[in-house]
Amino acid sequence: MRTWWNGSLTRKIGSLSLILLSFLFLVIIYSVFTLQRIDGELREVADIDVPLSEVMSDIEMLQLKQHVVLEQLELAAAGEEAAPLSAYQQHKQQLQALLGKARATLTEALRHHEARFDLGRHEAALGSIDALLTQSDRFEVDIRQLINRRSVREADWAQLEPLANQLDSAMGQLLSQLDELTLSVSRYSEKHERQFMLVNAGLGMGALFIGIYLTIYIIEVFRRRIGRIQGQIDTLQQSLSSGQPLPTAPLASGRKIPDELGELESDLKMMIGRLTAEFHHRQEVEKSLLELATRDKLTGAYNRHKWEEEIRHELALAARGGTVSVLLLDVDHFKHINDNHGHDAGDRVLTALATNLVSRLRSSDLLFRLGGEEFAILLREQSQQDAALLADALRQMVEQATTAGLPACTVSIGVATYQPGDDEQSLLRRADLALYRAKELGRNRVQCG
Repeated sequence: MRTWWNGSLTRKIGSLSLILLSFLFLVIIYSVFTLQRIDGELREVADIDVPLSEVMSDIEMLQLKQHVVLEQLELAAAGEEAAPLSAYQQHKQQLQALLGKARATLTEALRHHEARFDLGRHEAALGSIDALLTQSDRFEVDIRQLINRRSVREADWAQLEPLANQLDSAMGQLLSQLDELTLSVSRYSEKHERQFMLVNAGLGMGALFIGIYLTIYIIEVFRRRIGRIQGQIDTLQQSLSSGQPLPTAPLASGRKIPDELGELESDLKMMIGRLTAEFHHRQEVEKSLLELATRDKLTGAYNRHKWEEEIRHELALAARGGTVSVLLLDVDHFKHINDNHGHDAGDRVLTALATNLVSRLRSSDLLFRLGGEEFAILLREQSQQDAALLADALRQMVEQATTAGLPACTVSIGVATYQPGDDEQSLLRRADLALYRAKELGRNRVQCG
């Protein structure tokens, strides 16, 4: 069962369809078989019970006529009428003909096995017919002997009445047997018809249930699975439109369903997973390119290109009422460091200087290397006084800093704060002039411009 459930969608639908077709085939086979049986029973009703019903009706009429004939014979015996023996003989011939017809019908049914049920009642009815014929013959003999006498007394006629009553009772008993026989056939046929309808209804409901379940299963599977696939496609489209990677890689989650839609979903997840990896790789590449484009390779500080971008942005904000200050730093006697300790030591001095400066700055402050040993610091929302205090604190930090294997150094710093009408050149020129004065005054100083 588990293998079937985890199997191909085509296989599952095919299996359910085969079960449905098997139910329908079973319904058809059972219907054909039962209809043949009911048809045989209806033929029995047509070939046996209908003729017997006609015989019963005619016998009932003869039973009434028998009383009339007997009354005529009684009057004849009293001399009031001519003896109507021929009338009784005609009555007997009709009765024999009807009984012969009933006997022939029952005998033919038993011989050809058309009587499917109540065989005992069929045989009992045949026995009653034979007994009635025998009684009828004996009664005719007694009547003939009585009529042929020269004088018939009323006592003689009274002796004949019990025989007439026995004959009438035998006819009534035969009618009752034939009536019970036809009723049992009708009840049996109705019972089979009800059983046929119930079983057919049960099989039909089973087939209907399987058909409904198959339909709901197919619709639900396609709705749920295609919905998931459509959701992944929508996520992929949004990712492509925004240029952002997917939040998760769906390839690593979920249980693989080994059917056609499962394979499609798995392929889509693999594609999305690869695309997500490509997005992340592209982001890493873009980040690296951005670092190369905006960072100084030696010190890690921002480069001049980034300086030009940021100073324009900050000047635009300052023009709308903000404040920005610039610190321009230069390493004192840096040429002597290169000449006396080598360029490699000079590079390490610049790297250590940038690291120390960044550690003292706020996260909103930016450090730039404008070239050689010259650095700039962009201070957002800092007045000139606060900027000068920070510049002096940085100067003292550099002066006091010691790094094993590196020569000590000092810095000169020029401070300039935005003034209305300033642009990049004017602000940087004032900071540069302040730096120049600091160097003229003996270096390792802070000057404001």
